[in-house]
Amino acid sequence: MNLEEQVKLAIKGDEEVFEYLMDINKEGLYRTAIAYAKNEQDALDILQETVYKAYISIDKLKKPEYFKTWLTKILINNAINFTNKKKKIVYIENHNEKGTASYEEKSIDEKLDILESIDKLEEKYKKVIVLKYFQDLTITEIAEVLNCPTGTIKTYLNKALKKLRLFMNEEIV
Repeated sequence: MNLEEQVKLAIKGDEEVFEYLMDINKEGLYRTAIAYAKNEQDALDILQETVYKAYISIDKLKKPEYFKTWLTKILINNAINFTNKKKKIVYIENHNEKGTASYEEKSIDEKLDILESIDKLEEKYKKVIVLKYFQDLTITEIAEVLNCPTGTIKTYLNKALKKLRLFMNEEIV
């Protein structure tokens, strides 16, 4: 049975098939969520919300061949909503802690440099980078997800990569 037939079964209410579809897409969705959330727990929350929303609204999916695109749109919208809500939260930090970071914290900081640079991008550029490098989508698939012409996506990708290179050079210096 091909993917399109499985999606049709899920639309009709087959929970096992829906679970299978989520399972085969979970890695790409998680990578996208982590790119927005910057930590595992928040990414898992975004992913959980995405699966829930997909489950309750799968019957509204008109074209089964666009299942992955539809699912990715749900995830991106959830991620954006999550990060916008999180920006409104003010954390009280403990100023009594020592200023030295452990080896593990430094390692994590180094790993997050690229994610922080991606975060500095305008939203339209950030979406293209995340979809291209975290979801492994093609230019055409990104254009479908974002409802933009492929030429626009190529332009956004080039501009985003130039800005990322600039941001990364600034952080190294």
